[in-house]
Amino acid sequence: MNHQTLYKDDFIEIFALANEVFIQTFKPGLSPNQFNTILTSHPQIQITNFNCLNDALNIVSPSPQKFGQLKERIVVSVTPDELKAYITFNLSKEELELQNREKLIIETYEVLKRKNINFGIKKELFFGDLQSGKKYVIAEGTPAIDGEDCKIRMYELEEPRPEIREDGKANFYELKLINKVKAGDWLGERIDATEGFPGKTVYGNTIYPIRGKNYPLSYDRNTVYEVVQSKKVVLFSKIDGAVHYFGNKITVSNHLEIDGDVDFKTGNIIFDGYVTIRGTVTDGFYVEATKDIEISSPIGLGNIKGIKSREGSIYIKGGISSKGSTQITAQKNIYTKFVDNSRLSCGGIAHIGFYCINSIVEAKEVFIESIKGNIIGGRIKAEVKITVPILGSQLETRTVVALTGFDRKKLTKMLEDIVAKINKIKDEQKDLKLFMSKQDPTKEMTSEQSSQYNSNIQKLSELKGQLKSLEEERKNLSRYLTAKGEGEIAITKKVYSNCIIIIKNMQTEIKEACLATTFFAADEEIKRI
Repeated sequence: MNHQTLYKDDFIEIFALANEVFIQTFKPGLSPNQFNTILTSHPQIQITNFNCLNDALNIVSPSPQKFGQLKERIVVSVTPDELKAYITFNLSKEELELQNREKLIIETYEVLKRKNINFGIKKELFFGDLQSGKKYVIAEGTPAIDGEDCKIRMYELEEPRPEIREDGKANFYELKLINKVKAGDWLGERIDATEGFPGKTVYGNTIYPIRGKNYPLSYDRNTVYEVVQSKKVVLFSKIDGAVHYFGNKITVSNHLEIDGDVDFKTGNIIFDGYVTIRGTVTDGFYVEATKDIEISSPIGLGNIKGIKSREGSIYIKGGISSKGSTQITAQKNIYTKFVDNSRLSCGGIAHIGFYCINSIVEAKEVFIESIKGNIIGGRIKAEVKITVPILGSQLETRTVVALTGFDRKKLTKMLEDIVAKINKIKDEQKDLKLFMSKQDPTKEMTSEQSSQYNSNIQKLSELKGQLKSLEEERKNLSRYLTAKGEGEIAITKKVYSNCIIIIKNMQTEIKEACLATTFFAADEEIKRI
């Protein structure tokens, strides 16, 4: 069999026979450095026997000795995802010169053809410098672009935020409590998930994208309807009413609007839903609703029988001035411009715009909004915090503010538990979405698979509702924990004498007027700063 001489001089001959490389020594004396130079100029040689080489440089061999093998001239490898192909040239410097590129290109394309690589070949590689033994990207596929999940945008309820305005002539106390809509008003929409774009491997095979997921719009079908438009689904209200969420489900509840006053024309109002009264409630009449109540007249209320919201909040734009018999009760918050000789009770925050005089107020928190606001006389009772600029008066009217206080450790533990629940639900959502991403609802499913998929969709919706409720609870607890000690009474401007401070059944009396003072319970005593 003929051999191929790779190198020959007076000392040695290196030749290849098939894929094996041999060395024949004619006389000793070739230095290791000289031999290394020879090998460097022949990068296609892979040494397999170093001991043989060492002997060959020093001893004349009677016969050729095998010391290596020929590397593959052009090595091609492909990544596991088949998106990139790499090439390594095991060729001499001369073979990689620009003047020999045509031959190199032909040989390279023959190798790529044998490997079935036919897409994304980088021809520009052959126009630059090439080095033996260096890995280059010779072909690159196009990755698939997965579809995007649907985008859901829903009606956002405005959070009640009292606005105090004092322009020198009149004091204004503005608030939007009820989110009202008319039949046909927009309530939300889902822009449908996209299909994505296919990709291609270096072998020319199609990579199919993962289609985005469509999640359901959660709504009350009795009061909300959907319209399928181009690539999206839009929600509209069926009725005039008040928007709110039941868990994660948007709904429009009954909303009673009275254009004038509640008086002999209307009689007492007892309503299952939301109530807006554009006028006032005249003396002796009563209003009760399951949801929020708004009384929009700037005139305010007098000696009415009462106002009650069983599940919601109450907003009284004009304030309350009675002879001590009027009772205002809300499950959540009460917002009113002022309170004079009245009774207020709520499970949330009592927001009082300007002043509270000779009244009885019970709430989780009591907050006087105006920077000039005051509490004079009466008895204010809260659980967590009372904030007022001025407490008492120059006339030294007896004023009592009391806090039942709270257990900070218990509240902190409750907050930690809620945060843990939130994180657990988020993890559950993540796992459920990952599991569902492996299912394709566009493909045929068994009845069992379809039922499971729909059940998971419903579960995601329920988890979202639970998160919303827990986040609200977390927000409230976080706010409570900003109070100092185990209950705080913050007087931001001045407190007059004859005011009684009670926190967790501990009492102190203000005997001399003083400027801004904060009282709080700590270490079983009332402290002040």
